[in-house]
Order: sequence, then structure tokens, then C-alpha cells
Amino acid sequence: MPAPRWGPGFLRLNSWVYRAEYGAATIAILLVVFVWRGLLLKDLPWPSVLLTIFWAVWPDLAAFVPIGIAARSSSGWPSWGPTLYNTVHNLLVWGVVFSLWSFAAGHIEWPMLAWAGHITADRASGYYLRAPAASVG
Repeated sequence: MPAPRWGPGFLRLNSWVYRAEYGAATIAILLVVFVWRGLLLKDLPWPSVLLTIFWAVWPDLAAFVPIGIAARSSSGWPSWGPTLYNTVHNLLVWGVVFSLWSFAAGHIEWPMLAWAGHITADRASGYYLRAPAASVG
């Protein structure tokens, strides 16, 4: 992507500033899910903890299980692999699903914050959205 015509360029996605920002978001999510709900509200029963753990691993299960099954019979990721990975590792998708699910349930689905926590932890660790195989050079 070319630099803008005026002003300084943009930071790279793997800059420490972006990673620190996502790291802070991950910590904030963990504080909400476990400290605020568990210690202050005393509203963290074991089924909710297990559901939180499920939502924390959900993005990788939803992406890598089908990709792994499809990749067994070929030499690499299937052509639809990056799209599937990017869909479940996207905060915009999470926000829509979280909002709709909470609205339909009639209350905030706190365990689903772990899905957002997974995405922010990935970004803080340097894992970003995947590019289609044809555009990787």
C-alpha cells in the first residue's frame, strides 16, 4: 500500500504500539470477565466459566478444524481458508454476533467476551488477519 500524499506514514501492524493496545484490551476483557464478574458481582458460576473457556477457543476451533480437515488431502490451505479464518478472527464480526445474541437472549452474554479476548490476544501476540494465498508474495 502506498504512503499517503501528506503527513507521516502509518505505523505497521506489528508495531509495539498496536500490540500494546491490543494487549491492554485483552487485559481489560479478562478483568471484566473474571475479576469484575467473579469477585465483585459474585456472578461467575462454573457453567459460565466453562462457557467462557469455550468462547476463548472458539475462533481457532471454527477456523482450524475445517481447514485442517480440508488440508489433509492437499499441500496447503484451501482457497476458502483465509476467508474462514478472517471471519472468526474479526472484531467486527464478533461485535455483530455478540450484540445480536445478547439482544435475542435478553441479557448480555458475558462469556462471549472471551471470543473478543482471543482476537485481541492474537493481535497482541503478532497474529493478524490472513491474506489469500495468491496475494502473499
